[in-house]
Amino acid sequence: MKEPKLRFVSRKAIEDLTKNLNLHYTLSDYQDWEFIVGKPKDIEKYINYYATEFDEDNKFALMEIIIQATEDQTTENDFFKHLKILLKLLKENFRLHEYSVYYWSCFENENIEDCWKVTPFMRDLWQKCIIS
Repeated sequence: MKEPKLRFVSRKAIEDLTKNLNLHYTLSDYQDWEFIVGKPKDIEKYINYYATEFDEDNKFALMEIIIQATEDQTTENDFFKHLKILLKLLKENFRLHEYSVYYWSCFENENIEDCWKVTPFMRDLWQKCIIS
């Protein structure tokens, strides 16, 4: 399986989204910013903002926040509710989020139990979209 081109969240996207979504982040190091700033309770706000965002770097960064916020949902109902929306957005914008789908698929780990909750769904999406 060929790994897609590596992609990172840009500094500009961090600055734009922090300001536009009123995200709270005080560390000077931006490593893992996209996994830290999102709050599961604010996932609807992120999803709604995604629909209005046109900048691809911002959409890429925002999708990482949405994936993490989906992963962090505390109830099974909320997880599956937001997972359905997440997978639809990823499928519609697969080329933009190809690396994210690959990353969250956790292919380097054969034991799915050692991966994220979203991993089996990301693997399924990867298989469907990469063949298309």
